Amino acid sequence: MKITVNHKPAYALAVVDLEEGETVVAEGGAMVSKDSHVGMQTSAGKKGQGALGGLLKGLKRMVAGESFFQNRFTPEGAPGHVTFAPTLVGDIAVHEMTGGSLFLQSTAFLCSAEGVEVDAKWGGAKTFFGGEGLIMLKATGAGPIAFNSFGAIREVDVDGSFVVDTGHIVAFEESLTFKVRRFGGGWKSFFLSGEGLVCNFSGTGRLWIQTRNPAEFGRAVGPLLPPREH
Repeated sequence: MKITVNHKPAYALAVVDLEEGETVVAEGGAMVSKDSHVGMQTSAGKKGQGALGGLLKGLKRMVAGESFFQNRFTPEGAPGHVTFAPTLVGDIAVHEMTGGSLFLQSTAFLCSAEGVEVDAKWGGAKTFFGGEGLIMLKATGAGPIAFNSFGAIREVDVDGSFVVDTGHIVAFEESLTFKVRRFGGGWKSFFLSGEGLVCNFSGTGRLWIQTRNPAEFGRAVGPLLPPREH
C-alpha cells in the first residue's frame, strides 16, 4: 500500500494505491473516487469483530466526533486506487506506523492500512484538554496512516521541550510527555492575552501541528452567519 498526498496544503487529497487483496480502512464519507473494481464494505468494527464489539467501537467513534461507520476498500482481480479527502479545508500527513502508538486529535483520522487500529478509549484525553471537551484517538499497529488538519500541517521534531496551543495540535508520538497549563502561567495572562490553554511537550519525538484553530475560526465566523430557523 502506498499513500500519496496531492494538492497540499489547502485542498489536500490522499491517493491510496493498493495491490490486489490489500485493504484500506477510511473514515465514513471520506472517499472522493475509486476504481470500479475496488469493492467497499461498511462496518462499525474491525473485520472479524463480533456485532457487540463493533457496536461499542462505533459508539466510541461517535463520542470522539468521528463517523459511526468505517469503510473498507479492497481491489478485486487487479491493483487499484482510492482517493480520500477531509471535510475541512486543510492538509494531510502520512505516517508509517511500526508498532508504537500515535495520538491524534479526535477528527484527524482519514484512512489507514488494515493493520492499524484506531481507538477513542485513551483515558488521558480529558486531562490533556483541561475540560475543553475534546477526545484524542490512539492509533496502534503497523502500516501507513493518513490524518488531516485545518490549515497546513507543520511537522516538528521535539528534542527537549516545545509549547503549542491545544487548538493547534494534530498528532504526536507516544515518546512525548505533556503538561497542560494556562498561557503565561497565571489567570491575568490567560484572560487578557487572547490565548487559551497550551501544552508543554517534553522528551524526544515527532509532533504535528496545524496552522489554523477550528474553534477560533468558528468563533470568528459564527456571529456573521444568519440565525438558525427552529
